[in-house]
Amino acid sequence: MRSEAEGSAPRRLSAVPAQRHDAAPGPSRSAGDGGSGSGGPNKKRTRYTARAAILMLVLCALVLALAYPLQQYFSQGSQIDQLKQQNADKRAEVSQLQQQLAQWQDPDYVKIQARLRLHYVFPGETGLRLLGAGDAASGGPDGTTGPSQGSSAWYAQLWNSVTAATGAPPSATSAPSSVPTSVSPTATGH
Repeated sequence: MRSEAEGSAPRRLSAVPAQRHDAAPGPSRSAGDGGSGSGGPNKKRTRYTARAAILMLVLCALVLALAYPLQQYFSQGSQIDQLKQQNADKRAEVSQLQQQLAQWQDPDYVKIQARLRLHYVFPGETGLRLLGAGDAASGGPDGTTGPSQGSSAWYAQLWNSVTAATGAPPSATSAPSSVPTSVSPTATGH
């Protein structure tokens, strides 16, 4: 502070700021000073200060620095959820396969599957095979289509190929007398 010896009046503290002596009195203030009447230099106040600009730059840098790791975090989270679902599916499949393995350890289950899948019969039983609608169209013993379409027993086809190789004319009805014309289901040994 300046002392009174220097020639200036002592400053008084008041709620109303004092007007400068070199400023023009009255309403000649500029519109940009906000009408505060501070009497300071006519500077247009900026909305952002240097501190605010630095703060904004720091915030932008933080957002840019964290954007990629956050994106990776969320994408890896979804991958983890997907892998957990696949793991649960595989565990269910393993438990189902273990259950099938336990069934195959049972001899009765093996016998049932051999009968169903391989058409096995026990000794003394007669094996029967029922023809469905798809089997009747291919020719079978139901009488709708006969062996005249070229489907005959394997031994007849074998005998016809042997007679064709020797030069004798093939006949569909001629079969060697040593080969049986009908095969019993129990004679197959199953």
